Amino acid sequence: MSATAPPLARPAPPPREVTARALVRGLATAQRVIGPVSLLLALALMVEVAVRSGDTATLGSLVLWWAPAFTAAVVLVLRPSVATALMTVAVGLVAGSGFVATMLQSYTPEQSRGLFLVEALAWALMFIGAVRPRAADGALWVIVGLVAGTAALAAGHAIAGRPLELSPDRLVDAVIMTIAYAVVAVGGRRRRDRVPELPDAALVSRRQNAARQRERAAAALVHDTVLASLTLLERTDSRLDDRVRQGIRRDLDAVAGASATSVGVVSAAAAEGSLAARMLAIVDDLRWRGLRVDLSGAEALTSSAGVSTAAAEAVLAAMTAALENVLRHAGIDRAEVTVGRTAQALTVLVVDAGRGFDVAQVPDDRLGVRESIHGRLARVGGAARVWSNATGTTVMLSVPVAAGEESS
Repeated sequence: MSATAPPLARPAPPPREVTARALVRGLATAQRVIGPVSLLLALALMVEVAVRSGDTATLGSLVLWWAPAFTAAVVLVLRPSVATALMTVAVGLVAGSGFVATMLQSYTPEQSRGLFLVEALAWALMFIGAVRPRAADGALWVIVGLVAGTAALAAGHAIAGRPLELSPDRLVDAVIMTIAYAVVAVGGRRRRDRVPELPDAALVSRRQNAARQRERAAAALVHDTVLASLTLLERTDSRLDDRVRQGIRRDLDAVAGASATSVGVVSAAAAEGSLAARMLAIVDDLRWRGLRVDLSGAEALTSSAGVSTAAAEAVLAAMTAALENVLRHAGIDRAEVTVGRTAQALTVLVVDAGRGFDVAQVPDDRLGVRESIHGRLARVGGAARVWSNATGTTVMLSVPVAAGEESS
């Protein structure tokens, strides 16, 4: 009996990606704010120059060129996108050219504070910032702004009929901002090399865990079928009667046709019949193999509502494994099975009065207790407890009961 594993939820973005994007966004936001702030500083300096020179008419002309560039910079801060970035570059190119030409024609270098005020609009163009959360995008717009600003300066000097003079400060600032984005990009790449993508790692981990569950369940199945058949052959001095042959054939068919459920449980027993009928069939099968099993409380299984298919498979297989251990190791031909049920759990007790064992000393590679009993029940949310001493062994198996679940 198989069950389809639930679809894996789409994992959240990894912390590495979130951090890198946050750094790029923070750097880009800071750049975009610097743009209009620098233009406000340029406006203050223009007012100071106009007051000292007494030329308010030129100030008005300069403001007419300055205002579109400032407006575009503010819009870019409020709504950063490729479209607004391109608009800022286009406005800056036109307004910057007229601003430079007006500044050069109206003021001497001493009056205009040298090249700083002349290059104010061109300098502000470099602070577009990344409009997409990628470091390469930020570096690209720095370069675009530098080129557009330089073109505006060249056009303004040409209109004013002045030889082109450029300050190295803009280039230095552009290099610094490009390096800042490069540091973010290199840091993210190194982190990717050191740490796997978390969604991929989580998916791989879940797949590996599911594979380990299937492997353990398959090992338990082989332990309870093929190894049980080999033990039977040993106990019957290798004489194969018809019933032994049927049992071996049934075990081989179970292994060949077994399938894994979403909780890693491998179905070995036929699913036909009620839970009580299947338990009685297991008891009868063991009886002819030499183990008398006294079953009580089977009336608790007349209704299996609330016991999921996986839980039913697990408790039957674990009970079988416990009885197989009695048959193989206890040195006794009799065991008792008691079934009980509450609103929360279905419980099966397997008790024998044979020679016990030290539970704490069971090696990890022994499948009979670790996987066939504990592992099976744990994978369906159940539990097993084993008590054993020189006077016998008690195994308590418990699986959850939940109203409304698929029943066996």
